[in-house]
Amino acid sequence: MMMKEQSKQSKTTYDSPFNREFSTDAIHAGEFENMSAIPIYQAATVDGQYLRSGNPTIDAFETRVKTLAQGSWGTATASGTSAISQVLTNLLESGSRIVCHHTLYVWTKEILNTYLAKFGVEVVYVDMTDLDQLRKAVKKKTDVIYFEPFANPTLDVIDVKSAIEIGKAAGGIVVVDNTFLTPYLLRPLDMGADIVLHSATKYLCGHGDTLAGIIVSKTEEMGHQIDHIRNAYGGILSPQNAFLLLRGIKTLPVRMKLHCSNAQSVAEFLELHPKIKQVTYPGLPSSQGHKIAKTMTNGFGGMINFETVDNETHHQFLKKVTLCKPWVSLGDAQSLVIGQGGHNRIRMSVGLEAISDIICDLDQALA
Repeated sequence: MMMKEQSKQSKTTYDSPFNREFSTDAIHAGEFENMSAIPIYQAATVDGQYLRSGNPTIDAFETRVKTLAQGSWGTATASGTSAISQVLTNLLESGSRIVCHHTLYVWTKEILNTYLAKFGVEVVYVDMTDLDQLRKAVKKKTDVIYFEPFANPTLDVIDVKSAIEIGKAAGGIVVVDNTFLTPYLLRPLDMGADIVLHSATKYLCGHGDTLAGIIVSKTEEMGHQIDHIRNAYGGILSPQNAFLLLRGIKTLPVRMKLHCSNAQSVAEFLELHPKIKQVTYPGLPSSQGHKIAKTMTNGFGGMINFETVDNETHHQFLKKVTLCKPWVSLGDAQSLVIGQGGHNRIRMSVGLEAISDIICDLDQALA
C-alpha cells in the first residue's frame, strides 16, 4: 500500500460512499475525528512521510474534492496551471495527439503550443460546439480529448456528455477542466470523463487568498500515475493553502448558489443596457448553448462575457468601476472584471456582494 493511502486511511474518519448530500460532503469529507478544523501540518516530514509524497492536511483536501467530484483519487498541486501541466505531461509524449476545443484558458494553450508541441506532440483545435468537427478530428488516432465545459473566456458551451462519448468511442482519454463550474454545478466524471481538474484558486477556495490546483482521477491507477509525476516535478500544494481550501469548500454550495443568482441578474441588466452590444451568459435564452447548459448543469455559474458598443466605452468602463475590481482571477467573493475575449469584450466574475450594489457600480461605470 502506498504511503498516501495509509495517511488517508489513518488520518481521516469520513469518506462518503457517494450517498450523502453534496453540502454534507463539502463540510465533512476528509475531516479528522474530534476536530472542528483540520490542523496545518506545516512540516517537511510527518509520521515518516516526506511532504512531496503526502501530508495529512493536503490528504484531507484531496479526499474532500475527490469525494465531491465522485472520483477515486485526488492529487493536489501548487496551482491550476501546475495541475494542467502535470496531467498533460503524464498523458502525452512524442508522437501523441491531443484534440482540444479552440478556446481554452490562455496558459493551457501556452503549455500545448509552446512546450508540448516542441517535444513532438500534435495539437489539434476544433470547435467542439459543433460535435461533427470533433467526430471528424478523432477519426485519426487521438490520445487525449481536452476541453472546458464553459470555455474561458468566451463561455462557449460544450455538450459534455456527447463530447465525452465521442472521445471515449475513439479510444481517447478525456480530460475536463471544470474550474468555472465546480463539482456543485457539474460532475464530468459521472458522465464518463477520465480526469477532471480545477484551478482551486478560484471557486473552490472562493476567498482570493490562496493558489492551488486539484486533479481528480476516475481510477486509482490513473491517480497513482499523476501522483508520481507530481512528486517528480515537485509542484506541491502547501499545507497552509490546503487548510485555507478546506475552510473555503465548506461554504461552496452556498456561495455557488449566490454566484449563479447574481450573475443571472447582472446578465439580464447588461443585455438591456444601451451601451452593451452583446452578452454571453449560459443562463440567458439568447446565449449560444443555453438549452444544453440548462439540461447539463445544476446552474449557470458566475462568469459573464460581454461586449461594449465601442472602444471608448470599454476603456472608460474598466477605469470607472469601483466596487468591481479590474483584476485578473475569478471565482472570488468580490466581483472582478478584465478586458478579455476579443475586441471590446470584458470577462466578469460576478461576486457575492448585494446585487443592487453590483448593478449600481456597473451602471455608473457605463454612464
